[in-house]
Amino acid sequence: MSEKIRSKRFNMQNSNNKRMIKVVFLGTSSGVPTRERSLPSIFLMYENERILFDCGEGTQRQLMSEKLKFMKINRIFISHWHADHFAGLLGLVQTMSLENRSEPLYVYGPRRTEEFVERLLGVGYFARSFKVVAKDVDEGEEIKGTGFKVIPFRVEHRVPALGYVFREDDRIRADMEEAAKFGLKTGPKIGALKAGKSVTINGKTVAPKDIIRTEPGKKVVYTGDTKYNENIVKFSEGADLLIADSTFGEEFTERAGDFRHSTANDAAEAAKKACVKQLVLTHISRRYQESEGCISPKTLEESARKIFKNTILARDFLEVEVK
Repeated sequence: MSEKIRSKRFNMQNSNNKRMIKVVFLGTSSGVPTRERSLPSIFLMYENERILFDCGEGTQRQLMSEKLKFMKINRIFISHWHADHFAGLLGLVQTMSLENRSEPLYVYGPRRTEEFVERLLGVGYFARSFKVVAKDVDEGEEIKGTGFKVIPFRVEHRVPALGYVFREDDRIRADMEEAAKFGLKTGPKIGALKAGKSVTINGKTVAPKDIIRTEPGKKVVYTGDTKYNENIVKFSEGADLLIADSTFGEEFTERAGDFRHSTANDAAEAAKKACVKQLVLTHISRRYQESEGCISPKTLEESARKIFKNTILARDFLEVEVK
């Protein structure tokens, strides 16, 4: 784990492949922002794709602060239609239009998403320069991109709500130590083998199975707002990164249940059962601040780590790289 000037970063490295998933936490508060935390939004970058998971009030300013090229965002996945998770959408769309965007923007979410997006974009007087395509999605549907897919899953909140799995396609790599035994080096023949074709070198035929290896693609899971449930465990199984609702500490277990949220310990239990590699706690109640009369947010991280060691408490502008 290393420090940047503005962001705390840790790396999960795979030396065999340079592809990377970059996650930036733009807003990590719950229903009310604080001086330290903006409202929920998570930016994910993979290759040429830019994605938002939720778009709380102030998201576009957070994007600008980190110079994240908001005009390149292609897809926005809304977990549910509570204002702290979508109120930044109208301003972001308007700014994109003022900057003369022409490419369509796709917005996905639980049932009534098409209806709510139409209503939202009908507020006020401005003409859009591009199409906003909204779509209701449900558990198990696959939204495919280049080299990845996003899969929604149902969670338990007070309104229809979804979590999302970002799953990279399986990685195809050549075992170069094994290739060297055949006299093969990086080049067109390795490319042919990756494409499933046999090649001939020094009079010998080399089949893909001789040196080509398939590794599961990287997996990032975002729960959105939810109480603990086994569906989180099911869809998070083996994830490289789980981003989980951790609104409360154990002292507010009853309140968490009443409002269909998770505690930090709930998130840790899910991470442990799902055998994920890293857990990040987010959607933090304003009760947890480093100020008089509040509970230190560090208590959430400390408590969760007793259950699942590889836990980090999110803060605005935290960056995570999954390699």
